[in-house]
Amino acid sequence: MDGIDERIESFLRGEMTAEEETAFKQEIRQNTDLRSRAMAMTSLIKGLQEQNTAKEAAIIKENAAKSRVRPILWWACSVAAVFAIFFGIYKDQRYRMLDATVSPYYTEYDMSDFSRGDVDSATVAHLYGLFTQIQKNRSVSEIIKELEPIYKSLDENFTYNAYANDIAWNLALAYVKDDKIEQAITILQKIKADNPDTPIYNKADELIKKLQDL
Repeated sequence: MDGIDERIESFLRGEMTAEEETAFKQEIRQNTDLRSRAMAMTSLIKGLQEQNTAKEAAIIKENAAKSRVRPILWWACSVAAVFAIFFGIYKDQRYRMLDATVSPYYTEYDMSDFSRGDVDSATVAHLYGLFTQIQKNRSVSEIIKELEPIYKSLDENFTYNAYANDIAWNLALAYVKDDKIEQAITILQKIKADNPDTPIYNKADELIKKLQDL
């Protein structure tokens, strides 16, 4: 077992001091190799733990009093919590990367550009409110649920027809923030097909290439 594995095992067993544990967690956030190794070890142990049959679990419980078994049992029981720590760190970093990817493609929407006599102001206000929430909110699942039926009805519901590109574009950005890359690419490809030789075609093409590299 190399030095990295020994430190990870020490952390999982709870053998570090408070200062060592704080320093180790900070290092996990900064050191991708350490984080990957720790997640791999934790995932492996969790997988082995899930494979235990009821009979094996009973045997472990029966022998828990033995000094050799006790620390292993404690270690296995703590795996789920430790795995959650590593997974939480990964999810946070993944979100930051996805948010940074779509940030240059947000559009600022200004209701003052429209007058009540020219457009349905309630419709515009509703849509622009959703688009703004995509930019500002970390969780966009509920916004996606609201935009998806609007997007799917564009060919039949002419209420939103004038804003078809804005709806499609912002739904694609929401999909990216929600880590639904394939859904985002599908919408961006349709934007390209519907808008050849236009600025939005170029933006969609550029974003697709970035998403394919994630």
